[in-house]
Amino acid sequence: MEEFKSKNYTNEQLAIDSVDSRFSKSQNRIRRYLMNYTINNGQAFNLKNLFTICNDIKDMTEEEIKDILDVLISKNGIVVDEEKNVNFIYPVSALATNHKVKLADGREFYAMCAIDAIGTSFTFKQDVDIDSQCSHCGTNVKISIRNGKIVKYEPLDLHILHVDLNKNSNWSGSC
Repeated sequence: MEEFKSKNYTNEQLAIDSVDSRFSKSQNRIRRYLMNYTINNGQAFNLKNLFTICNDIKDMTEEEIKDILDVLISKNGIVVDEEKNVNFIYPVSALATNHKVKLADGREFYAMCAIDAIGTSFTFKQDVDIDSQCSHCGTNVKISIRNGKIVKYEPLDLHILHVDLNKNSNWSGSC
């Protein structure tokens, strides 16, 4: 942090909003439901099966859930294809990518990009192991995060680039 201050960055420039902060508690509840569905079933949730969410989340009406899904779609919290498959629930991908994450609880899934894979430690509040590949040169990348800190990585000359999410409304298009 001292290095950033020496370059005269403001605290506002250093702050990055979490995706959770962009949605209400009930919106995040549905978003997390979709993430866990995708991880636990190894496939995209299809919105034609809305009754599945309604059966599992009994304290919300079908109309409330539909309204929340509309908000998640409009704010790019989820990305739905023409067949109504929820292929991306930031940061989880229902489609295979070069960024595989293994959670401490043993579940495995694909992240949308390598930066998202790193962020899953905070999203799921647990340790993660990441097996990724550089999108630029194809080099295999492995990262282990324990207690919120990177404790192991390969290659040893690893460099990470990211974008300022505060300047993008469509996070999935910024990877």
